[in-house]
Amino acid sequence: MTGWYKIIPTGPITIGNLTPVGQNSGQVGCRWPPNGHQLAACLNLPSQSQLWGPFWEYNSYLYVPLPLPVYTLDRNITTGKLPRNLYRMQWTNTEQWQVQPEHRSQEFEMIGGQYLIPGNTLQQFWQEQKWIFKSDAAPDNLLQPLPWESLTLSHNRRQDFQVVDEGGFFAEQTTLMAPGWSILVKIIGDYQPPDWGILGAGTPVTMSIIQEKNNWQWLTASCPQPQGGILLTAALWQQPGRKISVPKPPGVKGYAAEMGIPWQSWKKVRDRKDPNRRVSVLTPGEWMTPAGAVYLWEGTPPLSQSGPYPDAFHRDALGYGHLWLF
Repeated sequence: MTGWYKIIPTGPITIGNLTPVGQNSGQVGCRWPPNGHQLAACLNLPSQSQLWGPFWEYNSYLYVPLPLPVYTLDRNITTGKLPRNLYRMQWTNTEQWQVQPEHRSQEFEMIGGQYLIPGNTLQQFWQEQKWIFKSDAAPDNLLQPLPWESLTLSHNRRQDFQVVDEGGFFAEQTTLMAPGWSILVKIIGDYQPPDWGILGAGTPVTMSIIQEKNNWQWLTASCPQPQGGILLTAALWQQPGRKISVPKPPGVKGYAAEMGIPWQSWKKVRDRKDPNRRVSVLTPGEWMTPAGAVYLWEGTPPLSQSGPYPDAFHRDALGYGHLWLF
């Protein structure tokens, strides 16, 4: 049935490198966060249902990445000290991002993409263009450092139960989520996932329904004449009419986005041994733009309601490209 579900890993999650074997120089990376296809496989999602996410849940808050063009005037930020003041960069007539006019003679630090922020706090902050927390620590400060870290698993020789570093290649990387955190998704359709599933290369996860909060409705908020949108989930943008990955959707005059990460896809090709037979193979695929990007529309906005951006390949049905319009 339609509802929100939280996915809690029981251990480190390994989602393999999404490029064919042979294109790596000895080290296999771990793709994170999981994309829509991987989450759908974990949930055993039927084709007639849809998926939103991934978002993040902690202490009943729905968290999303802090958008890229965000800076702080705080200095000497450490692990136990969170930024107190947040400011939104502005797109100027010179077609570039700049700090707000009153800060152009001050030192600042870019912090976009380095933290998670509650969705309702992001909504208020973005509208006001600044946000000041009461302190630099929880519970007054709701920012959260990214609640995961990558671990490298080595296949080198072991001695006394410890890995002996002999200059060998790394076998794979895995991701460990911090305690108390869960992956949050919404399933739309007449389907309820099982209590258990597998995410990535064999990590068991628990899946349970969670009550939707009233302050989560901003994810589908209407915006009749939006200036732009914030990318809440990773997206696969393509240049119209060409199979070329780009970091932005059509009709954008300005944007801030991270470097894309490889995303694989399946395609049908003729079998080398039997030309009459077609087989599925993995391609190097497209480049996926991570969440946290910000887009500014040029001319007539393509959307007037927040949600996954409509996609010719129907990948919006798996949560790709969820935009909050502002």
